[in-house]
Amino acid sequence: MGSKVDFLGQRVNHRWSPKLQSEVSYGKKRGRVGRKQATTFEDHETHLFTPQEASKLLPDIKPKIKELVEKKKVVAKLHDEIEKCNLFGFRTAEVAEKAAQLDALVEDMKREVSELEDLGVEVKDLDYGLVDFPAEKYGESVMLCWRYGEPEVAFWHKPNEGYNGRRSLKMQLIQP
Repeated sequence: MGSKVDFLGQRVNHRWSPKLQSEVSYGKKRGRVGRKQATTFEDHETHLFTPQEASKLLPDIKPKIKELVEKKKVVAKLHDEIEKCNLFGFRTAEVAEKAAQLDALVEDMKREVSELEDLGVEVKDLDYGLVDFPAEKYGESVMLCWRYGEPEVAFWHKPNEGYNGRRSLKMQLIQP
């Protein structure tokens, strides 16, 4: 079993060693009930990211998140248009076409989110482009947190705190 250092310098044991993303064979997902769960490897261990590993994935993640954020806006617009037509009882071919577009767009987004989750990340919010990376700090499970537009992964929070509980990685590293 290999030994690794978490993002605060603590030793962590892992059976997985980082490889180029295209060379890694990711395993099955756990069943989803309620909140999304992290992707697991075939030995059922969740990959824990360092801030450096997470930041190295950003060139692959950024364009996908950008596209998903834009598609989410289109989905919201189509949904509102369909709801207005349904509210007034309009059941036209145009409404049916918009509903089909909406369904296809949502299915496409689900597929794209699933592809991102196959990298081991958790897509948290498409309005803001929030992505979490499972990590460990002093043996405690935490999430490295990135928001679309940020240049690197520079924040973390506890799994139950979410975006509002974000703390700077740099502040944590320089404070005793």
